Amino acid sequence: MAPPARLITPKGEIIELTPETYRKIRRLIDTRHSRRVTAKFIQSTYGKYKGRGLMKALMAEKEREKAL
Repeated sequence: MAPPARLITPKGEIIELTPETYRKIRRLIDTRHSRRVTAKFIQSTYGKYKGRGLMKALMAEKEREKAL
């Protein structure tokens, strides 16, 4: 059996975690990380389609779908 997971607080205290608690914390950390990555992606592409070229293309596609 694997040793229990341990969480070390900023004060240096060690807290042993059950496997279920560890998985929950891990999911929270992963979710926060993915949100940061998404926010960075949005910021990096902000203004990229300023000329509304993307909007025009999407509107034209929508019109073609309606025509069918």
